[in-house]
Amino acid sequence: MYANARNRLDTTQNQKFFIGQVAKITGSSVPTVRYYDEIGLLSPAEITPGGHRMYTAEEIWRLKLILTLRYLNFGIDEIKRMLAGDIPVDMAIEWQIEALDIQMRTLASMKSILEQTKQNKGGNDSLSYMHELIESISSDALEREKFILEKMFSSVFPEQFPIEWREIFLLGVNVSSLLEGKLSAAQTAALDELEEMFNDPQIVREMKHDVMSFLEVVHLPKISVEMWSARMLTNHKQLLKAAEQHATPDSPVVQENIQEYVVMFADVDELPVSHSFFRRFAERMLASQSENLERFRRICSILYPSLQSYMKTNELFYQALQWKLQQLDKE
Repeated sequence: MYANARNRLDTTQNQKFFIGQVAKITGSSVPTVRYYDEIGLLSPAEITPGGHRMYTAEEIWRLKLILTLRYLNFGIDEIKRMLAGDIPVDMAIEWQIEALDIQMRTLASMKSILEQTKQNKGGNDSLSYMHELIESISSDALEREKFILEKMFSSVFPEQFPIEWREIFLLGVNVSSLLEGKLSAAQTAALDELEEMFNDPQIVREMKHDVMSFLEVVHLPKISVEMWSARMLTNHKQLLKAAEQHATPDSPVVQENIQEYVVMFADVDELPVSHSFFRRFAERMLASQSENLERFRRICSILYPSLQSYMKTNELFYQALQWKLQQLDKE
């Protein structure tokens, strides 16, 4: 269908259209087309001396694709990365399917609350009943979260893994204080999804295997959890700043950050770490990037909003590891 639509546009490849015409052809609006230009998602083929944006069939096709992806609820950043080839389309689709699954759970939870409130037939007391119902659900969710995390710790981490490090390695933060107050409907749905993951023996075996193989490579830090966590936080902030400034994986600032991160797991205190250790560590980290681990991270970013900035830096981190490995292979 889309190929046929594009072929029809190709017959007028040399023709140029004003922004109003483009909006009409695509069923969009002039402000929307202008906005996509301003954020760098859809640039016009030409801007006339009078300041008019002109578009060819190629830009119109790109706009139609953007509008289709937006209809499917893809975010602007995801669309940028898909069109640039930074995210494989099949991976982006899988992410979106998972996001929609959680949204469906969220809507089902909200519908259930409303239906229970309606059935209560409390008249003016309905709002109070609804409030108490949500409070009860949130309270239960907090208890469930504690149970699920304890189950993760006991099933994923081997006995030789020090208990004081488990929370740090699992989520990168102190999970005991992550969920406070009432959960949103989306968080409740994400908690359901997380529980499903750790009720799946195959997923538990996979994550436990990753932890065991990780322990074969790294030297557990010999400093306190608090000090190590502070260094991790500093490292994360530096990488987040680099990501926000659109630093590339091979840039000096990103590579220096990667080296500082790796040294926290080595048996040395100063840079640089040996090439052999870096290679073992990087290969282990890259090998552990399974679909289930990515799913786990995405669920956690919904359940724990404070982890969303971590998700932003995650891809840059692994790209930088991969780039450094490629350089070592050339030496």
